[in-house]
Amino acid sequence: MDSLKKVRESIQDAYKKGFFHLFSANSLIHLIEFGSQFFVAWILLAEDVGRIKSFQSFTAVAVVVSGLGFNSSVLKLCSEKGRTFLDKQILFSSAIKSTLLFSCLIVVVIFVLTNYGLISNDAVTNKLFIYYALSVPLVALNSLIIAYFQALKAFKKVSSLLLLSKLVHVAIIVSGTYYFGLYGFVFGLVSGYLISTVLLLYKTEFLLGWKKTTKKHLKENWELAKYAFSGNAVNMLSLYFDIFLLNYFITDAKEFGYYGFALTLMAGLRIVTTTAQQFVTPFFSEFSGDYKQMMKAFKRANRLFIMIVFGVGLLAFIIIPFFIPFIDSGKYNNSIYFFQVLTVVWVVRSLPSLKGPFLLATGYVKTSFYSVLIIFAITIVPYWYLVKEYKIQGALYGQVLTALVFFIVFSISFKLTVKKISEKQSSLN
Repeated sequence: MDSLKKVRESIQDAYKKGFFHLFSANSLIHLIEFGSQFFVAWILLAEDVGRIKSFQSFTAVAVVVSGLGFNSSVLKLCSEKGRTFLDKQILFSSAIKSTLLFSCLIVVVIFVLTNYGLISNDAVTNKLFIYYALSVPLVALNSLIIAYFQALKAFKKVSSLLLLSKLVHVAIIVSGTYYFGLYGFVFGLVSGYLISTVLLLYKTEFLLGWKKTTKKHLKENWELAKYAFSGNAVNMLSLYFDIFLLNYFITDAKEFGYYGFALTLMAGLRIVTTTAQQFVTPFFSEFSGDYKQMMKAFKRANRLFIMIVFGVGLLAFIIIPFFIPFIDSGKYNNSIYFFQVLTVVWVVRSLPSLKGPFLLATGYVKTSFYSVLIIFAITIVPYWYLVKEYKIQGALYGQVLTALVFFIVFSISFKLTVKKISEKQSSLN
């Protein structure tokens, strides 16, 4: 009875603070985006779906590198009590300047790589990625702006803005793909992100702090951002390592397309993880001066989150494969097995997800960095071997291996860090 009461209280507390509003908005946004991807997959060849997944994977890493981890520092620093609104605006503006500068440099690097055919062994992928890469600065800025709204706990405001921009975005992508195929998809995606960035940036009033930024604000941001950036970069490499390797080792473009479609379906499950992390981070940071209160909030949120992950994972494993055969007369039936294995991977990998925001709030973000670095070092060689020898099946085996190592290493490092923090708190008392 006590356990049920705690769960009920956790759900009520999350509802009052806006979690379900944020989750429902994110879900609706994804449903719109997901529907458009189904439509796009119906229009395009399976090979083109694989190419899109390659674009998305390379861009995800490029965005993390471009953002330099400033979305994490803004989320942490701008949610702290005691800071004035102007101080938050200045920190945010400082992060925008750095993100803009570095993301433009990354785009130049991508242009060089694609020009020499170093992104993929597929000529079409190299040719189109030059244009797709223009989305990198826009996505990096989007991520930073969203983090700022979340730090202010403006969940309803940012959700409404994202929903509006996503509707426009999807309309451009779908119409572009319908009339111009894969080229229209790329044009629609970049155009949509441009509209979204302008809309979100306009609502932040960032100009209030634009001229007041100094090296001090950059340094304050960077103290946290450097570990978040390094950790996120390595984590993204680990998460998309299968796609990077398959770009060089795969010879069956159609099978790659089936695998890419399964990964597209997985984006729906990642909404649960992403929304939970977005929601809890500013609340954990708010309690950063009260370790006991923050640990209490973490345990409460983590208990509910684990139940949700298992429930959503089980439903997805059973229900989603039932609908896949109805997509274009069974065009993606070969994706069902891939999706089910990846769902299990998602459950295992998601279980420690709230530990990252907790470490960020306590200032131990470097623990997350060291953890993902260890995970990557352990898995990189066997992952490479599996994909080289077994292609798509090897990618699945690599995903399972990485998820298990991720869960074990992150759980151990978190436990050691919490013990260290507790001992430090006891010595202070």
